[in-house]
Amino acid sequence: MPAAHRPRVKVASFALAPKPELIAKLKEHDIVVMPSIGAAKHAKKVAGWGADAVMVQGGEGGGHTGPIPTTLLLPTVLDGLLDAGHDIPVIAAGGFFDGRGLAAALSYGAAGIGMGTRFLLTRDSAVPDAVKQLYLSQGLTDTVVTAKVDGMPHRMLRTPLVESLEETSAVRRLGPTARRTLEFKRSSGMSWPQLLKDGRAMRRAQGRTLGQMALAANTPTMLRAGLVEGDTSAGVLASGQVVGVIDDLPSCAELVERIVVQAAAELRRAGSYVV
Repeated sequence: MPAAHRPRVKVASFALAPKPELIAKLKEHDIVVMPSIGAAKHAKKVAGWGADAVMVQGGEGGGHTGPIPTTLLLPTVLDGLLDAGHDIPVIAAGGFFDGRGLAAALSYGAAGIGMGTRFLLTRDSAVPDAVKQLYLSQGLTDTVVTAKVDGMPHRMLRTPLVESLEETSAVRRLGPTARRTLEFKRSSGMSWPQLLKDGRAMRRAQGRTLGQMALAANTPTMLRAGLVEGDTSAGVLASGQVVGVIDDLPSCAELVERIVVQAAAELRRAGSYVV
């Protein structure tokens, strides 16, 4: 595709906080920077580095941002940013799937909501249909937070593979970890020096151990196997806890309209109680 017709990246979001140099470089190219954070201190830090917005992800979500539930995390982040003099939009994530959640987030003072699992479970999602049906069959207790996939807490569906990873010792995981690291090297086209350089940088920036660095190479390979190739025996299925209350596959347009209409109705209803 000619460069003039290539779609431009509009927003950069991160599961883990970036360095200030990266934020500055992205902003030089007019890219909106919105890190995902799990604590008020992290929100203040990235805001001080020039982030345009923050996504506050509570423990109900599927990422690496920590165990604090959204209902407690969101107000502390909003207050922390206000006290520090940072006036940037705050997006609430973790546990959102309908208009009631949007109304609640707006009432707290958030600018909007972020939804991962809910958008994954739409007709427009590229995830294989069989995998979507597996997600729809899950209940509120059918996810687990595990560090056995990439060395950091990550919420997954309780598939037989994840259960086996949870039960397997570190020594027995060495072989599969090495094989997936080699597969990631081949698919990414990265050289061993590049992998080692990136690993050292992640270790310095995030305090990960060497073992966690090796596990981190598993994530792209295992997520691709599950979410792209549909092989749940070899891949993992990241998920928010909200999977347990989702039971349909609307289009993205239908979903957004439904949420906005419901949120407006909920806010009007709540407003009728104000005296």
